[in-house]
Amino acid sequence: MTTHSQSQIGISDNVVTTGREGFAPEGRGHSSTMGINVGWMWKDLDHLNTRLRSELLLAIKAFIRNHPDAVMDHDPDWLYTKCSCDKSVKIFVCLAKDGSLLGYAPFFVHPSTLSYELFGVSLFEFRIRRYSITGSPLLSTRAMVDDSFLQDLFGQLRGVLERHEVMFGLGVNLDSHFGRFVRQYTDLQKWYQIFPSGKSYCRRLIIMPESFEQYIKELSHNTRKDVRRTLRDLEKNAEIAVSYRVFTAPEDVPEFLSLAQSVSGKTYQRKLLGLGISDNTDTRQNLILAAEKGWLRSYILLCNNEPVAYQHGFLHSGVYYAEQTGYDPSWSGKSVGTIMQIYRIRDLIDIGVAKLDFLYGDNEKKRSLSNSFHQEQNYYFVPRKFPVSGIAYGLRLFNAITGLVGDFMEKNGIKSKIRRFLRARATRDS
Repeated sequence: MTTHSQSQIGISDNVVTTGREGFAPEGRGHSSTMGINVGWMWKDLDHLNTRLRSELLLAIKAFIRNHPDAVMDHDPDWLYTKCSCDKSVKIFVCLAKDGSLLGYAPFFVHPSTLSYELFGVSLFEFRIRRYSITGSPLLSTRAMVDDSFLQDLFGQLRGVLERHEVMFGLGVNLDSHFGRFVRQYTDLQKWYQIFPSGKSYCRRLIIMPESFEQYIKELSHNTRKDVRRTLRDLEKNAEIAVSYRVFTAPEDVPEFLSLAQSVSGKTYQRKLLGLGISDNTDTRQNLILAAEKGWLRSYILLCNNEPVAYQHGFLHSGVYYAEQTGYDPSWSGKSVGTIMQIYRIRDLIDIGVAKLDFLYGDNEKKRSLSNSFHQEQNYYFVPRKFPVSGIAYGLRLFNAITGLVGDFMEKNGIKSKIRRFLRARATRDS
């Protein structure tokens, strides 16, 4: 296990105490039967004064910079850029009595729904506010040896969550300390309904080699052959002028969104599912703020000066996060989506990026281009409070039944036929 440096801050003993302040169910605090160490406690950052919040935010940045499990969604600066009138950030920190930072749990709080869906169609939606955390709370090596830290965090959260509020774990690594805790600590079920959102999946990554040629050589024989053929066929086509553009600056954002949306609007994801990139006020503001921080790095592929594919993402602390992708279906025969992926990978290797993260979900293209993965699962943590607990119980039962029907249809090839039909109809010209 890697040893992490402990960030020290000047917090006096009257701030970090060992009193019983209800950080576990039934107000157990630090005197629970689990033998919790009395030398630390979780604190809500909103409940501290301005000076301490400022000091802690600096300590948090040093903490996540040295933590192997930290991702972009742990950066408070990034979370605060996504805030709006109905979206906010809630941060908990675990402090030792000496002022060292032992744990950090940031939540992005936003409107959502518990949705009863059948074949992608919503039959009933119950509005909630979701406290979403990506990956896991970050703990120091001192805190990882004792599950009491996570037990008390969940106890603290239960006291905070209102009747229509739930916690959501996005992309929980099943082999991580937090992933094992969620699956193995059965007492948590007394206070929360814990159930998966969707099926587990492989999160695919590319650990970048020193050169693009080395990357190509490390691909499987069939993938390597397909990539080279695809590039050759398009680049040597005398009738098509191929180029791509990289967008990184704040002033680039309006043009990128306009071009990307022109492609996204043609995809089946947009027409059938309402997904894809949108040029709206919130998106524009988020991308401009990200660009001001130096995080934005998005791409447009042009064929004969016409936008035919886009890749949108962020570069943060040496890791590129591939947020959204899309291509014009009328150019699918030229594999423009694959070509845009390859151009992006080559560009990222050239500028010295350490890792490309394909983020959530899995598909054949991610599998063929990646060289590393781990297993993840999304989880709901619904406090046993009326009415949200009853809605969640019904949703679990509904999902179990529809899951069995879906598995039967998948096994017999029915779902794939339906998908192909719906995609073809959604992308067909009017």
